[in-house]
Amino acid sequence: MNEVLSEEKLEAIKFLVAILHEHKVPYQFTGGLAGNIHGSKWPLQDIDLEMPRAHIELVAYLLRLHIIEPLHFHQDSEFQMVMLNLKIESTAVDINQIEAQQIFCQGQWIAHNVDIKKAQLRLWHGMKVSVQPLEDLIAYKTLIGRQADLADLQQLKSLT
Repeated sequence: MNEVLSEEKLEAIKFLVAILHEHKVPYQFTGGLAGNIHGSKWPLQDIDLEMPRAHIELVAYLLRLHIIEPLHFHQDSEFQMVMLNLKIESTAVDINQIEAQQIFCQGQWIAHNVDIKKAQLRLWHGMKVSVQPLEDLIAYKTLIGRQADLADLQQLKSLT
């Protein structure tokens, strides 16, 4: 096991992937996990994934025992989105609906359009996972512009 991914987080990912594949839910891992799948060594804090509105209620039902915050509109200083928050053992999982996401950038809200059909299927830790394309991840991290992401962003750019 590498230093960025604990055994507990890997088990949570395997659990999620099995359910999503069994129920044919289109999804993509994003954030730090997407970076790790693409080769970054960014320490994984939580699991972020996106899926279409048409599937998120089914997923909420399937994972109802792990919900810590039900499907809701979330807004903070960086994002506006509809999301669901889970905890699998002690691993935090954020599931975002792909429709109507917005990112606050340079003083205004900008639509963050996600094309789930562009998600890439990758073999990772012995399982097939659906992940945000590297170029989309780089564009997303660039748009957000968090200082904490800059070193990781440079490493990801070197992978292209």
